[in-house]
Amino acid sequence: MAAPEKDKSDKTPIRHRKVGAYRVLGELGRGGMAQVYRGLHEQLQREVALKELLPDGQRDRETQSRFMREALALAAFRHQNIVTLYDLVEKNDSTFMVMELVDGPTLLDLIKDGPLPADVAAVVGARIASALDHAHFRHIIHRDLKPANVMLTKAGEVKLMDFGIAKDVDLAALTQQGMAVGTPAYMSPEQVTGVPLDPRTDIFSLGVLLYEALTGARPFQGKTAGEIFARIRDGKYTPLHKVAPHLPKALTNIVKRALEVKPEARFPDAAAMRRELDVYLAREVKVSHPALLVSFLRHRQKLTETEALAHLSQADLNVLESGAAERQSRSGAGWLKWVVVAALLALATATGVYFTQDLWAPTVEKKIKR
Repeated sequence: MAAPEKDKSDKTPIRHRKVGAYRVLGELGRGGMAQVYRGLHEQLQREVALKELLPDGQRDRETQSRFMREALALAAFRHQNIVTLYDLVEKNDSTFMVMELVDGPTLLDLIKDGPLPADVAAVVGARIASALDHAHFRHIIHRDLKPANVMLTKAGEVKLMDFGIAKDVDLAALTQQGMAVGTPAYMSPEQVTGVPLDPRTDIFSLGVLLYEALTGARPFQGKTAGEIFARIRDGKYTPLHKVAPHLPKALTNIVKRALEVKPEARFPDAAAMRRELDVYLAREVKVSHPALLVSFLRHRQKLTETEALAHLSQADLNVLESGAAERQSRSGAGWLKWVVVAALLALATATGVYFTQDLWAPTVEKKIKR
């Protein structure tokens, strides 16, 4: 059995470390700037995420400033689609952000398994737009919106994470003027050219994110960051309707507007983009949005059938089942053959029946009992 992993700034094995009232249970992951642990508030028995700067980051003044900027930004937010900051704890010259533990995959993980169905991507986009609207109202620009910074919970919630390079438009920028900050493929034209930013930069990045979610590929690609920047600056990408002609025109038009090179041609604010996505969803989705995401996560095998059923109401189940049957009935005899085979497999193995690409329905056995 491997020896317990040790933290470089503390000789105590990770699983035995205490950070304030929290006991560290293990490492969740790490990035270029910080590492994140799973922790437990022992008195409240609440699991949390503990974010700590890596040793190199602790020695870098700008990285420390970004870490504190993220903490201050999160502390100002009260929104269901933004991860919650519970506390800020100092120990052994290290500072830990104590945050809500999001139990679920990142949007990046889901895209790696294949493009998202149009309705699922639209729900995710609408929730992110709502989170951005909340942040922008508080004068905070995210500046690093990408699939890796969005997570879906097992309850069908969308959470926007990592405000590490967020910028308060009322405060001085952390970086030198003209220096691009963010992840190249998701930057706005303003970011790559170094002009002053406003909240519409996040709208462009959300357009890039939705394009990738719907197609599995980023709109702006190149062998170097310079090539990517040039394509972003000139607005050179293959239109969404050509890459995925099966997508509804209303949705492709929303993405197209978000990706306009000139900020004034985009949505005026995140709230306007959210409203357009909500109008589209009102026509296309009959089940609750969390239920749709839960059924999608079950379809992608990111949660068990028991977990999915625990988060769905009877009304949601009825809509999912009837909607799946209605969609597949349009396929004629081919659908009938599939349902018969799937039903036999479900009865034999007690596994879920997946009627469509984007919707999961409970097992046949459970439907028969009701």
